[in-house]
Amino acid sequence: MNKRIADIEMKNLLISGYSHYSRDLERKLLNEILCGNGLDTITFKNCGLPLASHPTRHMKNSIICMIAVICRHAADLGADDERCYALGDYYINEIEQQNNLDNWEVIGTEVFNHFITLVKESKLKAYSLPIRRSIQYINQHIYEKCSLKDVASAINLHPNYLTTKFKSEVGILITEYIMRKKMEEAKSLLQNSTYSVTEISEILGFTSLSYFAKLFRKEYSCTPREFIQLLLPNIQ
Repeated sequence: MNKRIADIEMKNLLISGYSHYSRDLERKLLNEILCGNGLDTITFKNCGLPLASHPTRHMKNSIICMIAVICRHAADLGADDERCYALGDYYINEIEQQNNLDNWEVIGTEVFNHFITLVKESKLKAYSLPIRRSIQYINQHIYEKCSLKDVASAINLHPNYLTTKFKSEVGILITEYIMRKKMEEAKSLLQNSTYSVTEISEILGFTSLSYFAKLFRKEYSCTPREFIQLLLPNIQ
């Protein structure tokens, strides 16, 4: 690569009439779509020059660029950074493994819908900054031991003050919120992964399988193993 040649080629492209959609248009479209408006009317089309000589490689590069832009814009709109980056990396690796991208519009719609969900989850309520930071910390540490003291320390607030403020804004104690989020994640893992109940208990930071099962029963009126049995007819 050569900076001088790159500068010359850039100028040649601009002189030849090269055009690309503007950043303002990009932001406007992404704001509308990621906030749940207009995805059903969007038309996916290529902009600018081919990004590779081979059609499939060009398509992969185009979709990867799209995912990178969507991922960061979703985070700018309030979605959790770590989840956005992890989801974006997952989709990029999935694209790399595809041999046929004739259904690229379907793929684009799927990617958008997933990030729309992340943005929607972040905008359910307009919490104060300390509570948003608390929830963000909990989401980012869902696969670890996560206590009131951990959250309070991370955002530099006294545990008693955080407890009162969290209950006032969210309506439940922060410890209850942490357990609910862990149970929601446990349910999701039971539905969408091949991890065993014991592995899921460990993944979510529980040292006692019986305590994990007790909390799960309290939340969903059945144990994790009973929940798996309920899923079997649908899986088969």
